[in-house]
Order: sequence, then structure tokens, then C-alpha cells
Amino acid sequence: MVGDFFSKVWYVLTDPARAGEHLTLTAAGVKYALVWTHSKAALDFSREVSAARGMKVVPLYSWTLKDAFLTASEKLGATHLLIDYRPGSLQAAAAPIALARERIQPKPQNHKA
Repeated sequence: MVGDFFSKVWYVLTDPARAGEHLTLTAAGVKYALVWTHSKAALDFSREVSAARGMKVVPLYSWTLKDAFLTASEKLGATHLLIDYRPGSLQAAAAPIALARERIQPKPQNHKA
């Protein structure tokens, strides 16, 4: 996984007809929320996978949007993120949602008096 993934813009697929519905995938008993680091990759996925057709690519620029996505994903039963997955690919980077939540939080700033 790219080291700076947590600071990059994330792109996710959402169902425009059902608020809070994100694309998830279950493999080997683990439920994943899918995220991409390029909008084109997310769009390509939505065109190639029938279950994703009609879904909208949404960018998550800030830690608050990412945190809201992680919370919604957990409510859907996801425990991990699957990053930059492509159909037919045998491998993709994954990260536990708990780790992602820790890594996206803003860093406390030191204030000098």
C-alpha cells in the first residue's frame, strides 16, 4: 500500500438512490469497503462490475468526510478497506478500518504562547 494513502483524496462509490450506501465486497469471510486513490479507477470499476453500475464516484477530501465514510462502512458490516481494487486482480492492498481511522485524524498542532 502506498505510504501516503491516508493523506490522499479517497474516491468511493455511493448509491445515489440510497443515502449512506457504499460499495462493499466480502472475501474469505472479511467484509471490505472499497476505496480508490484515482477517480478514473473508481469510475472504471463502476462500469465493469454490474453490482456497481449506476453508482456515483464521490471524492473524500477531508478527514471528516473519510471518518464519516468509515463510520458508514462499519454500519454496513465492513471491517477493512480494500484499496485500488481492480476486477480480476488477485491482489489489492487492505487496511483495517480501525487503523485507517487512527491514521486520518488531524495531527494536534503545537501552539506557542
